[in-house]
Amino acid sequence: MTPTADRTGTALWTDELGEAVAAITDADACRRTYALSSTASRRDALPASPRTVVEADDRPTLRSGHDLLDALYALAQLEARENSVDSITDGAFNDGAPLACPTGGCFETGRLWKYVWTRDISYAVDLGLAGVDPLRARNSLEFKLSGRRDGVAGEQIVQDTGTGGSYPVSTDRVVWAMGAAALLPRLTGGERDAFAARALAALRATLDHDRAVVFDEADGLYRGEQSFLDWREQSYPASTAAVVTPIASSKALSTNLLHLRALEVTAGLATDAGATADAARYQGWADALRARIRARLWDDDAGLFATFTGPALDPAPVRRWDLLGSALAVAGGVATPDQARRILASYPHVGPGAAPVIFPQQQLTAIYHNRAEWPFVTAYWLRAAAAADNAAVATRAMRALIRGAALNLSNVENLETVTGAPYVDDGAYSGPVVNSQRQLWSVAGFLSMVEHTLFGVRAERDGLRIDPYLPRALRDGLLAGTDELVLNDLAWRGRRVTIVVHLPPVGGAAGRLAVTGLTVDGVAHDGVIDDDLLAAQSRIDVELGDGDGDAGALTERTAADWRDLYGPRTPSITAVGRDGADVALDLATGGDAAADLTLAIYRDGVRIADDLAGTTTRYLDAGAADDGSPCYAVEACFASGACSQHGAPACWWGDGTAAITTFAAADLVAVGGVLAGDHGRPHVAEWGDAGHTLATPTFVASRTGAHLVQLVYGNGAGGVTTGITAAAKRVVVETEAGAEVGTGVVVMPQLGTWDVWADSTFAEVDLVAGTSYRIRLVADATTVNMSAFEHFASYTGGTGGASGRFERVNVAEIKLLAR
Repeated sequence: MTPTADRTGTALWTDELGEAVAAITDADACRRTYALSSTASRRDALPASPRTVVEADDRPTLRSGHDLLDALYALAQLEARENSVDSITDGAFNDGAPLACPTGGCFETGRLWKYVWTRDISYAVDLGLAGVDPLRARNSLEFKLSGRRDGVAGEQIVQDTGTGGSYPVSTDRVVWAMGAAALLPRLTGGERDAFAARALAALRATLDHDRAVVFDEADGLYRGEQSFLDWREQSYPASTAAVVTPIASSKALSTNLLHLRALEVTAGLATDAGATADAARYQGWADALRARIRARLWDDDAGLFATFTGPALDPAPVRRWDLLGSALAVAGGVATPDQARRILASYPHVGPGAAPVIFPQQQLTAIYHNRAEWPFVTAYWLRAAAAADNAAVATRAMRALIRGAALNLSNVENLETVTGAPYVDDGAYSGPVVNSQRQLWSVAGFLSMVEHTLFGVRAERDGLRIDPYLPRALRDGLLAGTDELVLNDLAWRGRRVTIVVHLPPVGGAAGRLAVTGLTVDGVAHDGVIDDDLLAAQSRIDVELGDGDGDAGALTERTAADWRDLYGPRTPSITAVGRDGADVALDLATGGDAAADLTLAIYRDGVRIADDLAGTTTRYLDAGAADDGSPCYAVEACFASGACSQHGAPACWWGDGTAAITTFAAADLVAVGGVLAGDHGRPHVAEWGDAGHTLATPTFVASRTGAHLVQLVYGNGAGGVTTGITAAAKRVVVETEAGAEVGTGVVVMPQLGTWDVWADSTFAEVDLVAGTSYRIRLVADATTVNMSAFEHFASYTGGTGGASGRFERVNVAEIKLLAR
């Protein structure tokens, strides 16, 4: 059949990058075959143009009056099938040989990513894959649950290989709960009961473990890296490219929101299981966490939540933002209605696509998370816009998702934010550095746009809820050629449901179209649609009319002045000293013209000076030299409001560093390990197996108040960017008589080589002057890394996998720092 395409617009997308066309090459009453073509430059020249897309008999179809949109929905269904596999591979597992999926198969992550990763599959199942293939989604999620190699009872969620050796530097494994919560309503009977029981047990074990290891009782937040933004220097200070300890002690908005969601899901599962005490405990933790996220991370001046706090010595929230955290805060109800409105109106949009995943951008940094939009994050941003009813943002997000899939003939991983291109040549900073076609969560993001947003499909425990969200601007533009939208044959608990959305005439009030009526097989209905109301084949009709005329606000930034998009390079404190009773800070900018900058000074996480001239080279903190051990950080901002990362914190530890007490390796009493002198300094080597301990001699505290315990350590078990052997050990501080006065966990990420020494994170404890204490370091059952889990028995990409569990470090010093 000769390809046909309506060049007037119903099968066409054009912009500065090229033109995409959908031609129907074959069709019957129910199914079509499309030829998708694009003149835009595509990454690796893939897929070839034109691309044939066939609507499958067992998948839903879209009829929107716009052939290109219909074809792109079919493309997303096709790419979900292409990612449906019977085995998975990764060069770091099983020596690159295939690992078989359970019966029913699993989802691989994309053309370039052939494995199942915890965060990718969890976000993808939440966005749309739960409805595409519930069994395959369940298999993929359950692949990320694992028991321990040592026989300790109970499964936990796996944190994949990553920054500094993974957990507990990266702690977003709890994202699994989002996928599980989306899947559960798709399951029925014994299948649902079995998955719910397994999910509850794994979530309990994971949450309780995280509470003991990464939760900070002092400020009520969880430590750990941002979710998904896991390429250190892309979104953190450049110094973290070599040493990631500051990331391990920071608190990220997105990761805390995932902990909150996991707590809520677990409370609900516990309620269903009749475990009322557990339900109350997890819900109580969730309620407290929600309050702490609002209290600690909301920046009222900016109208946005900060993307993370700094490390322990600089706990201030940064004046930087991320789109995923912002979206999850709105869609998850953590943002108040006023905060949600401000977030959607304030987050900057750039270029022809959606909003970039971080803002501002990092100078002298390649394109990947930096300078990029990611379709799956755009899909969550769209959900946020719908939840808070910002039609302007929703329209922008929908058009971005359509544009990205159309011009690239695939649901690609990411796009450069100013141009919307899949690759931009910018010398050393070219990118996106990696960009996979049919990226799983991008595929799911497109499905989410159609099913979750346009048709309002909500899968709930008690049935199906339909609540379409359609902006007037989309109806009057892309969808102007039709009076109805039809989603045919959506699978729902063994049934097939067709949803027909009836549109009002073109040219009405701005904003969201309002739902004015709904029928199920011709019978009026309101609320959740119980399964008893649905036949094997049912039809749901939704009538839309004009809304309230409020389209909402949207912020745009352009590249006309690069300082509107980029933050300054990171400034630094080059020296800290005494100047009489004052603490004197010597300051240096990061390389930007000082005349373009203002500087801010933070002391112990509180901004004490703002709008200092960028030419300021010395700052005096009046009277601070004789008042504890203050710690400082410096930040630079452009006039546009774009601010830098904070410089590394610098502390005044008193004259001659009197506030620091050091216990050398030779002074420590060790059980396990050996005293050694290689790698440049004396240390206790090969220490950290279960049952090993280290203890300082007794000492007398010289000050009353907060003290920090820190180790000088070596961990060459793996590189900075991947691996599973980040070390975590418990610190116990006790009186001379053996009474415990405080405890905490210190983290020692991988450093790439055993010849490098670094400081661990801190454990905080209150001491009383004149009292004798000792510090003990313990390798206990809670402070395990990911090498302790059976899942990694097939890991062959580094230490701690097939070679056996590995949790050892070298310890050169234990330090006690009086605050």
